[in-house]
Amino acid sequence: MQGSSVSSAGRTKSVNEKAALKLAESGYRIFPCNPNNKAPKYGVKWKQVATSDVRQIEAWWAKWPDALPGLPTGSVNRVAVVDLDVREHKDGVGAYRDLGLDPEDAAMVVRTAGGGKHLYFENADDIRNSTSSAGIDVRGEGGYVIAPGAVSKIGSYTVEKGDPRVAQLLLTAFPQSLKRSLSSSQNIGHCQYKVAELAEALFRIPNDLPYAQWVRVLMAVHHATAGSRPGLSLVQAWSADYNGYDSKEVSRKWRSFGKADAPAVTADTLFAEARNFGWLAVSPNDFDDEPEELPSIEFLLGEEASKSSDTGGLTFLTPDQCADLPIRDYVIKMLIAPGQIGCIFGEPGAGKSLFAPRLGYAVARGEDVFGLRTKQGQVFYIACEDEDGMAGRVAALCGDLGVTDRFQLVQGCGDLFSKGQVEGKGSPDLEVLVKQVRLARPSLIVIDTLAMAMPGLEENDAAGMNRVVQIGKRLAQTGTAVIFVHHGTKAEGNTPRGHSVFNGALDFSIMVRTADRNGIVRGKIRKNRNGSPDLDFAFRIGSRHLGYDIDSEPVDAPICLPCSSGDPEGNPILTSAEAAAFTLYMEMSDGVELNVTDWRKAATDGLSVSGSDNRASRQKAVSRALSGLVKKGRIAVENGLMFVPRIVENDDWDDIEEDQDSAGD
Repeated sequence: MQGSSVSSAGRTKSVNEKAALKLAESGYRIFPCNPNNKAPKYGVKWKQVATSDVRQIEAWWAKWPDALPGLPTGSVNRVAVVDLDVREHKDGVGAYRDLGLDPEDAAMVVRTAGGGKHLYFENADDIRNSTSSAGIDVRGEGGYVIAPGAVSKIGSYTVEKGDPRVAQLLLTAFPQSLKRSLSSSQNIGHCQYKVAELAEALFRIPNDLPYAQWVRVLMAVHHATAGSRPGLSLVQAWSADYNGYDSKEVSRKWRSFGKADAPAVTADTLFAEARNFGWLAVSPNDFDDEPEELPSIEFLLGEEASKSSDTGGLTFLTPDQCADLPIRDYVIKMLIAPGQIGCIFGEPGAGKSLFAPRLGYAVARGEDVFGLRTKQGQVFYIACEDEDGMAGRVAALCGDLGVTDRFQLVQGCGDLFSKGQVEGKGSPDLEVLVKQVRLARPSLIVIDTLAMAMPGLEENDAAGMNRVVQIGKRLAQTGTAVIFVHHGTKAEGNTPRGHSVFNGALDFSIMVRTADRNGIVRGKIRKNRNGSPDLDFAFRIGSRHLGYDIDSEPVDAPICLPCSSGDPEGNPILTSAEAAAFTLYMEMSDGVELNVTDWRKAATDGLSVSGSDNRASRQKAVSRALSGLVKKGRIAVENGLMFVPRIVENDDWDDIEEDQDSAGD
């Protein structure tokens, strides 16, 4: 049933790969699913790996040509899907009509391989995953469906109405009557919370509680996990260290919950109890729902392993499954990846609040910075102190680097730390920020500074700094990288100020030192999980004229000017691609004028500037490298010819000056 076509590279493309690529070209994020059970190829990692990158999708299907394309629902692709199941003893279409709703009212309707229907609607924050015995299931935030156009072993997912390429523009709102029906239904039994998040709260609670209180905690977990096996494994693990632990008693109590004569205890009991022991109060609505079609234990471990062990919320990967995992993506290559947390720290006035916006602005423009490549994305810069001053610094960056609407300075944020008035909620500023993060899905958030953003924080208190970490993780849940700007310790300054729990949770940290006698400020890596610990960031603090104040006095703003760490003159450093491009020019020209077209062809044909297998990608890299060389004054281009400008002020390129002089320029 799996039709195919042949790509330009000679590789046969399956119907499912073509469907995945078609959706990716329209901006949808896709990931591969197992054709046997529709489970993600990467187990519970699917939320992190879903992408619209055509090259990644082609690589997946080259490895798994029979894979089914999975389409995440919720904010990832801005869709919610009602799954009307039609099989023996279930008629989801009929049940949907019984609610007074017509499936054909949806802007896009897909007939599933099993004969049911997927109805696509506009996503909203309050649409969660649910499963109904009537055959009406919902996939919202944290869920996924098999994508339109896919072909499985039992049939195809055929679009009956609408066009996936424009569906996101035409989708109608999710039916309110269905929301009310689902919220009141007693037949919907689904896990509302991630086991990992529940574990964070549960293991804050001592397991030697009085018996009645212990039972209530078990009931709360039972409610939160809908009585699932992972939920039972969780409470067994929590209870196991108690001296009087009896696994049979735990199982017996677990099975007794949910009966008509049992008291109603909700998940809120668990969170309230955990908060009494220092757990960070987080809204239950902030936890993504687990999809119905998660990989089975058999899929991850094999049938025999699943019979002998409950894995709870853990994932067990064999070496070959580890090899199948995708290479970690990046926001700033070799420094920070999506969903990670970092810190830039140093003494007051060292320049950390110039360095941080320079990094953020580079991400917003998708340009290399300090010799590191960035992946372009939206940036939120949270200015919690000196808002006017930071606005001036951003204006200076705009003047030097160009306009971008992907960098947004966020003002008015004064408290991300305090607990909100509503139980389980954070501060009003934090709740607004979380909502905006979900809507805009920024690649990077910079919080400047941690101390001003977290009033009331006791930095040397483990619980307080743990709360800061959890706030960072909450903001990073959608894949956003988070950088805190903070102060260093008063003694040696080699770690961020405060309890070690903060430094331990960081994926990278950079210490910014005050300028040396040559005016060079240096940032030194103190921790880096993504690259070399020897990265060296050097810059000079320059000044840019912004205009005049009401007294006609000039207004200037400081700016970070990256330079070579060993260059007191502050000449801009080259990226590896720019250095390779310059070397190629010198090899071809001996320092004299060279035809740009000839150089471009040689640079694209070779692999020194870019090692990509894709020629179009190499062409882009070559253009980017040449543009960088021109901007940094290494190369000049006039009338189709490229040449070295008369003066190159960089100690690293003395040989270039000699060649230039001998050429008589």
